Amino acid sequence: MEKKTQELIINILARPVLLFAGIMCIWYFLAVTNFIGYISSLNYAWVFAGALLLLIAVLLKLLIILYNKTHKIIKIIFLSVIISFSLSFVIIESLVFINARSHKYENADYIIILGAGLYRGAPSLTLLRRINAAINYSNENPDVKIIVSGGTGEGQRTSEALAMARVLENNGINTDRIIIEDRSSSTYENLKFSGELISDLDKKIVISSSEFHLFRAKIIAKKLGYKDVGVLASRTPGILLPNYYAREYFAVLKTIFFD
Repeated sequence: MEKKTQELIINILARPVLLFAGIMCIWYFLAVTNFIGYISSLNYAWVFAGALLLLIAVLLKLLIILYNKTHKIIKIIFLSVIISFSLSFVIIESLVFINARSHKYENADYIIILGAGLYRGAPSLTLLRRINAAINYSNENPDVKIIVSGGTGEGQRTSEALAMARVLENNGINTDRIIIEDRSSSTYENLKFSGELISDLDKKIVISSSEFHLFRAKIIAKKLGYKDVGVLASRTPGILLPNYYAREYFAVLKTIFFD
């Protein structure tokens, strides 16, 4: 009777859920690729996740048999890892979501636009939205200095900073308000090298970035000694949010333990 119940759970509940999740991961990869117009190497994680879920669905019965034969200590370790991952994921994603809004952004001395990649030498959709948020802010705050932060990525001929500066200039921002930081290759370096260009970290500094990125940016800014920090959120198209939120979990862990 117990064996029959287990088989029903596998066939009616667990396997269909895994199959559906796997198919949705692969569909999401295709949807994001179609939306942005090119294949990002980072998005291949969804293909890998989808293929893994489909494989688990097919081999589910065998995996359960192997699990039941596994030593008790290994089972405890395995379950502990799963529970720890699940709890940390929920906690971090909740903090990312709670902090996904503009805060304390009035009357800044400097605004830092964090890099988000180029495509064919031009700002990516995500980066362009960060730039536009900063342009709107700078139009309302004509004395604010704008730091464009981002180095030259692999395969690129121009830096993110220079590409951002061009967009700012094309939108009427005077060059004497723009400060170029073109050495960085990560959020940590964005803020570290930008901070070195600011004479006094006691100044009011606003970080312009995507909503999903603000929690991590504030953690890094605090680590680097920024004293008076605000954040300006640019909005991300809804179809891209699952991708960025999932990636942010691992990025926040890296920031906490390694940056």
